[in-house]
This record gives sequence, C-alpha cells and structure tokens, in this order.
Amino acid sequence: MRALEIREHPELGYETAFLTHLEWKTAAAEVVSRGIKVVHNGGALNPRGLYEATTKFLAEKGLNGVKIAWVDGDNVTELVQRRYESYEHLDINGLDSAEIGKDVLSANAYIGMRGILAALNAGAQFVICGRCCDASPPMALAAWWYGWRLTDWDRLAGSLIAGHVTECGPYSTGGNFCGFKAIPRLWEVGHPIAEIEDDGSCVVTMHEGSNGAVTVDTITAQLVYEIQGPAYLNPDVTAILDGVELEGLGPNRVRLSGVKGIPPPPTTKLAICALGGYQAEVSTYAVGLDIEEKAALQRKQILGRLNPDHFSKIAIDTYGSVPEDPLSQKDASVQIRHFIQAPTKDAISEFKEAFLFCAMQGYGGYHLVNVQVHLGWDDSVIPAPPLDESRAFTGQVSYDSTDPVDLAEFGDTNRVPLGHVVLARSGDKGGNANVGLWVQRDDEWPWLRSLLTIDKIKHLLGNDYKPEFRVGRFELPKLRAVHVVIYGLLQDGVSSSSLIDGFAKSVGEFIRARQVDVPTKFLSRPHVGDSL
Repeated sequence: MRALEIREHPELGYETAFLTHLEWKTAAAEVVSRGIKVVHNGGALNPRGLYEATTKFLAEKGLNGVKIAWVDGDNVTELVQRRYESYEHLDINGLDSAEIGKDVLSANAYIGMRGILAALNAGAQFVICGRCCDASPPMALAAWWYGWRLTDWDRLAGSLIAGHVTECGPYSTGGNFCGFKAIPRLWEVGHPIAEIEDDGSCVVTMHEGSNGAVTVDTITAQLVYEIQGPAYLNPDVTAILDGVELEGLGPNRVRLSGVKGIPPPPTTKLAICALGGYQAEVSTYAVGLDIEEKAALQRKQILGRLNPDHFSKIAIDTYGSVPEDPLSQKDASVQIRHFIQAPTKDAISEFKEAFLFCAMQGYGGYHLVNVQVHLGWDDSVIPAPPLDESRAFTGQVSYDSTDPVDLAEFGDTNRVPLGHVVLARSGDKGGNANVGLWVQRDDEWPWLRSLLTIDKIKHLLGNDYKPEFRVGRFELPKLRAVHVVIYGLLQDGVSSSSLIDGFAKSVGEFIRARQVDVPTKFLSRPHVGDSL
C-alpha cells in the first residue's frame, strides 16, 4: 500500500497515525518533558518524511529543541533494479527475483538495531526508522540503556524475543487467542509492556486496569507465532528458542527467560514489492441440495467464456457446507468465491463480461545495506556500526519426536476435536503458514509430541495439503509446544494469494477443529480456553 502511495505522492509513504497518537491529549508534551525515548518504525518507505512531519508537529506544539533522528539505508530499490537477476527466493529453491517482473515499486532490506543504537548514543530522543525489523526498537533501547556490547549474544537474543512477543500489540494480551472465551473483557484491549532485564530476560505485563489478559498461554501464543524454526533470525543476533521458558508471576505478569543467542547470519531479508498486475473477486451463493454440482456447473460456464492465456491465476472455490435438515436459508447457503489475477485490465473486463453473461443460465437458486543515522538537530550523518561477526545459516532443523511414546500407553480414547485439549496460534511468513500447538499440562506433552508427527500434520491439513508443499516441524519442550511450518501453503504470500485466509490466521483453528483420538483421562478436565 505504501509503495503505491509513494509512487503518486512522494512526500508520503509513512504512517501518519504516529502523529495522531502524539496528538492525543497531552501525549507529546508529556513525552518531551519527561525525556521519554521514542523509537518508531512507522517511517516505512519515507523515514525522512516522517522526521520532517514530526519536527513540524512538535514545533507547532511549542516543543522546540527536541532531538530527532531518522535511520535510513533500508531502501535498496535502485540497487535491486541494477542487479535484479542476482537475488534468490528465501523459501523456493531455484526461484529468482527476475521472475517476479522488473516493475519494482520498492525494495527494502530488513535492517536491525545498530542504526537506532547509534542515534540513541548520540542523544536522540525520537528515532524514526524505515523498514527495520519489528523487534529492533526494543532491542536498541535495551542495548542503549544497559550499555550492551554488540556481541552480547544471549542478552540481545533475549531482547529480540521480548520484542517479538510485544510487536503485534494485543496479540499478547488476548487478541487472536484461541482461548478467548476465558477473557471477560476483550475489547479496547491493553498493549503489552516488556520489562527487559540486564541479562536479556523480561517480564511481560500491561497497564493496570487494561482490558484483556497477560497469561502464560497468551504469551505462548505470540511466541510460537511466525518464528519459522528454532533458530529465530535477525540482523543483529540469532535467537535459539529450544530452552525458552515462561513463568506466571501473578495477574498479568509473565517472565520470559532461557533464550540463547549466537551470531546473526551474514545476510538480511529483502522485501521486494513489484506490480504483479490486477486482481478481482466476486462471490455467489448456492443454497440447499447439490452444492458440488452447482459449483461445478458455474465453474464450467465461466471458464468456458475465458481465455486462460489472459490470466495468471483463476480460482473458483466453495466455502462452507449445508447441514442436514437446515433450519434457515442462511444455514443452507454456501459461498462460491471467484478469484482472478491477470497482467492487464482488459482481462478483468473479460472476466466481468463472462460472469454477467452466465448469470441468467446458472444453477437453480443462483443469486548489502548501508545504514546511516541522520541527526536532525545538527545535520550530522553517522554510519551504523558494522557487523563484525556472523554465522552462516544452513537452514532450519525439522524432525519428528526423537523418543515418541506409543499412543496406546495413554489408555482409552474418545474421538473429539483436537482443540478440546490443544491450544494453537497461526500466521504467515511470506508464502508459508506457521502454526504453534501446545498443551497446558505436563502429562499431556508426551502425548502431543508423539501424536503430531509430520505425517499426522499432513493428515490434519486434509484436502488443504498438496504434494508440492513441505512441512517443517520442531519442538519447544519447555513450552510443551510443537511448531509447524507449511511451506508454500499461502502461494506467493498474502498480497497475491488467492486464498480467502491469505494471512493463515485460521489455519490453527482449522487444525483444532479436526477430530483425533484423545485419551479419556485428558477429557475429564475442563476444555482448554474455558478458563485462564
């Protein structure tokens, strides 16, 4: 969105909501008068633009002399345009960026905390960043506060995970949480706060009186979300998560510890945004009997009017099913979603015409990065400290449990939804879906890790699993969690996926709804999510 915006309006390309937040009541004056450090990555594609807007905003409030810096160097669009053929896809072997197309809107490298740290060390109160990693602001603030060295790997790794569990705001305080029923006030939810210690451990909490909840499970949900593997990569450090621990300290206080760090990889992630063409979607609804046949008829009619060479993607899928003896038309309705992508507008018109043509004949019931810090108060430019040590990344490990327990040892079972005893959180990373699944009790952990083999995960994905996908799996034993990556499930990523759930937010809930044989002794306990 920002890439398209800045193309038409070069003065924009940043998050204007930052200034809206500063305008709230006396927020700006309080921040300045108390000397509170503010590090914000809403500079997006134009950090200098947000720096200038912030400077003007504070001056208009009579808040002069505030030291504001901005960090750039992440924008490598021109470099990518010059060397377009040399970048390989992170997940898809053999896919070169040249295949994306050469109409690049933006190319940004995910830079780390070193530029922010340099700005803070130079005296900046406000630091505006572009495309830095989400966890980089709290990492830099902790490193500045405690005076950490850039090679304090365990400390940096701990602050990285503190940033990770707070970067999505209410996702750590009850949002997107499968145990939401146990949280009584899940609106206007409070945001998490990480109290980072000198050793890199932290306590996650939120303001007293806030709605939502901070519990071991809400933090587990965010921790296992979008991590890709046991080695969590970052430009400043690689966090090793195998030994991470969570401990409830009381109402809305959870300690996070046990994270280890090693040097980061020698490269960083590059996000390329290119014009992929045009897309459109429209839905119809089939009602009652013969749903599959109605959808097949519509698919045949519409595809018969289209030239497939004009389209890069055509997907016609049904969502939902009709229960036996439905009690209302709403219950008996199933969505048929039509989704297309094409390189030209003419193809979109072709689809529209085909859709309208078929309307009256349908089924019954048819209806390398150079990071610099700019000190705004004296026009200085400071190069960020270089990365002195790195470690080659050879890929994430994936494995079935090394010492599985025979499932028969758990006694009698009942066939029920997995979600009666298992919690989950899922999300996206590029074209991959990440799912973390965990249990609350120690005696359930051997069963979960033995049940959720790679083959079982493929089975639980049902018809959504395709042979071209790949499943990665690893364990976080101190969280009683199995983490899964389904490579390729989201196609080319959320911005171009034809899936209705392009962010993979509901994959975990789908797996929880799948029926498995659960030991009867576990079912005598309250269902997970019914209480905190």
